[in-house]
Amino acid sequence: MFPHNLDELVQKSQKILLLQGPLGAFFTDLSLWLQSLGKTTYKINFNGGDSYFYPLSIKNTIAYTHCVSKFYPTLLLFCEKNAIDSIICFGDNRKYHKIAKKVANALGLDFWVFEEGYFRPDYITFEKIGVNAFSTLPRKAAFFLEQAKNLPEPPKPLKLAKGFLPMAKRAIIYYVQSYRKHADFPKYQHHRILNLTYYIKLWGKSLIKRTCYSLRDCTFAKRVSTGKLGEFFVVPLQVYDDSQVKVHCDYGSVEEFLKSVIRSFAENAPTHLNLIIKHHPMDRGIIDYRHTIQTLEQHYPHLKGRIYYIHDVPLPVLLRYGKGMVTINSTSGISALHHNMPVITLGRANYDFEGLTHQGNLTDFWTNPIPPDPRVFNAYRKYHLYKTMINGSFYNQVILKFPYNQ
Repeated sequence: MFPHNLDELVQKSQKILLLQGPLGAFFTDLSLWLQSLGKTTYKINFNGGDSYFYPLSIKNTIAYTHCVSKFYPTLLLFCEKNAIDSIICFGDNRKYHKIAKKVANALGLDFWVFEEGYFRPDYITFEKIGVNAFSTLPRKAAFFLEQAKNLPEPPKPLKLAKGFLPMAKRAIIYYVQSYRKHADFPKYQHHRILNLTYYIKLWGKSLIKRTCYSLRDCTFAKRVSTGKLGEFFVVPLQVYDDSQVKVHCDYGSVEEFLKSVIRSFAENAPTHLNLIIKHHPMDRGIIDYRHTIQTLEQHYPHLKGRIYYIHDVPLPVLLRYGKGMVTINSTSGISALHHNMPVITLGRANYDFEGLTHQGNLTDFWTNPIPPDPRVFNAYRKYHLYKTMINGSFYNQVILKFPYNQ
């Protein structure tokens, strides 16, 4: 059996540098675990939130306080001076992490990336070189079928995800501490808006909306599960500033993607079909696409009563009864494939290849959506569970062990 990525990290690395991690203390836990295996760990903090969850009092921890433009030479010198052989980060599209990847390439270091799990909510992702569309794994059914042909069914994961609240709690702490310690990191550039007041307003607005929508969405879920909605396609929207949208697709925004999909649906889908547009829960307090949808309904009168814009209806309800999914590159697409639902991706995704996703165009998808090959999906799933997935939740507990698959 091939080694899990976590095993490869332990076997090949001795001096490991941690950059920014997910919200919370996971990187602290990871560092202690690596040290227990005889590894030397280093950590660079970039703001007060980083330092709260990974204190500067921990040995080999430094604060980076210079501007982004000086990070490349600073990191290059740091890695050479300390004989770093592996760099680990969370997300490969943050400014500092993109620079770190260039440093790793220049020095021949291993570059490891954590990300939210491809198979959520019970797993997190750990890949070498890049994640999502930057994953270096082949996008060929034959590769996964060959790799997984002798793999047994993976054991059931421990249920460690605890929902939205643990993440929200850590986010609040992180942004409060970043705000309080701003003077200590005056040149830091965050990958998103770093303003405490801004987020307090958004979280409050999101809570109000969730309360208002709860009854309506509950009723809508019952309509779907009792077959009263007829045949429908699902369009899960992604976070407006997600790197998956900003980097891994050619649309200028989620709104541009939504307009394109609705226009195609209006012009090509049979008139008995409906379209369910699911708002991303993390965007609930930030943006609303109702006006965009209503404007297009006015332009295409035959869409009236066929487009449903929902917020908190559980995705599995839609996946059990839907006819197909249209997405940019959301991991919701993997969930849909798990339900044997046809999926078309309009951006770049590591699961977009023949045998899994519809390889035709969107015009054809409305009338002849091609479902995934169950053998290919099972092989794809097995390979990832044995190679790139780690059972756990960043916001509760992650199962770290060596060797991982034993």
